[in-house]
Amino acid sequence: MSTPPVLPNLEEITAPLLLGDLWNWTLYGVLVVQLYVYSYNFPGDRPLIKLLVYSVFLLETVQTALTGADLYYWFVTGFGNPAHLASPSLSPVDVPIIGSIVSFTVQLFFVYRIWVLGGRSSWPLCLLICLCSTVDAVAAFYGGVNTQILKRFATGRALKIPALIWLGGNTLSDILITGSMLYHLGRRRRDANGHFSDRALSRIVRLTVETNLLTTTVGIVSFLMIAVFPDKDWFICPTAIIGKLYSNTLLVSLNNRISIREGRGPVTRSPAATSALTTGTDSRPTMEIVELKKPSGTGLLEDSARQDTSRIFDIA
Repeated sequence: MSTPPVLPNLEEITAPLLLGDLWNWTLYGVLVVQLYVYSYNFPGDRPLIKLLVYSVFLLETVQTALTGADLYYWFVTGFGNPAHLASPSLSPVDVPIIGSIVSFTVQLFFVYRIWVLGGRSSWPLCLLICLCSTVDAVAAFYGGVNTQILKRFATGRALKIPALIWLGGNTLSDILITGSMLYHLGRRRRDANGHFSDRALSRIVRLTVETNLLTTTVGIVSFLMIAVFPDKDWFICPTAIIGKLYSNTLLVSLNNRISIREGRGPVTRSPAATSALTTGTDSRPTMEIVELKKPSGTGLLEDSARQDTSRIFDIA
């Protein structure tokens, strides 16, 4: 019985596939923790926000299961078979298609925040971001469907044009979102009245930079890998985690409201919540914010700043 020939530079094919999915699973674990923190601390969020969060999580759960099926196909049933490694299996669905849906959804969420921050004057920028997000999502869909039809990973510059549009559009959208968020938050920070509002906005500005910088960096790295090495499959590794980065960014952004709550004053649990934790009489513990002292002098101004920050970041 003859053995199949060993592919040259086999590690260049297997390493991106394996490492990309392993990092993807790791970020799924982080996402599960973020979802638990969210569901525990914000059971009273608006239905639309809850629908957004749980829909994104459901998509990511399906995507994670599909990547597991990919690894089983490449490294278990296809162990030692070069034909299996050359086939994309289900990866065109779980990376570009599902990943683009998640990134498009999260970017629209941040567009909404920009609209709330900037008001009517921000509509041209919001429209531009929506246009960029739509173009890169369509390109990702086209690339995923094309790869699935061809039953092989895209090679050459012509076939990787959709991937370049996808990643380039994603990166441009992230840069526009980060820049506009920093501009509007910085303006509100300068105009803030009171220590609470200044401290809360400082945290939000820092978080905005950190989370969007991460997705932007991965997008740029993936784009450069395709542009500089069009005949290699190295881009598969960073693109495998793009969707998880966006979904975690969404949850981290929403969970950051916990620190904003702490900035308002002492946080205590209501008696009902304590009873639920000890006796199990209520399955939905709630958080109660108790402000023991009112700030003197500029109380009305700080209350106005708090309400404004609450409206912007959906705390109420």
